[in-house]
Amino acid sequence: MKQTIKLGTVSLIAATSLALPFSASAGGFGYKSNLSTTLMSPVSLDVQLSEDLAYRANNLPKKLIDRGSSRGLNNGFSGNGFYGERSLEELREDLVEDMTKRLEKEGLQVEDNAPAKLVLIIEDAKNNRPTFEQLSREPGLSLQSFGVGGAEIKGELFDAAGSSLGTMDYRYFESNIRDAQYGVSTWSDANRAFGRFSRKAAKDLAE
Repeated sequence: MKQTIKLGTVSLIAATSLALPFSASAGGFGYKSNLSTTLMSPVSLDVQLSEDLAYRANNLPKKLIDRGSSRGLNNGFSGNGFYGERSLEELREDLVEDMTKRLEKEGLQVEDNAPAKLVLIIEDAKNNRPTFEQLSREPGLSLQSFGVGGAEIKGELFDAAGSSLGTMDYRYFESNIRDAQYGVSTWSDANRAFGRFSRKAAKDLAE
């Protein structure tokens, strides 16, 4: 059973995923959580890219196994890399917007100096259509090029002292290529993952 915690007005000690690493990680698909508390006070939100995903803004994945079907050093779309910093920043902002709206819908206010801090990491993301950076690198691509996409998100809630109050994890990647060719934008499946994660996580924090 969860405990309800009112954290008062003490500012949270600044923390990032590097200073306070996640204490748990879940694999597979779907939403998993080990939160043991709910919130009755505002929460601050810190959304980041994983080190690996940030690296792939201007590079292919470091591990060959993560490069998909790519055989060329410039093939970002098929190789899961060369997303471009702007495109990844827009993706990060999408999760900020989704999570903020869902938290507020559950009656939780998002404030920069709140005593509780929710850190979200976009661990991995795959786009449905090429980004501008990928289009510039691969002449054979167009805005009509498509593929399956998705995202993995990890979250951790911290109290005012910087102690972990639990973690959340969601992973969704589309597997049916036939669903990817109609009505999809650059990050359609990733945004679908964000929406599902945000809905479940906000409800988890409020119940």
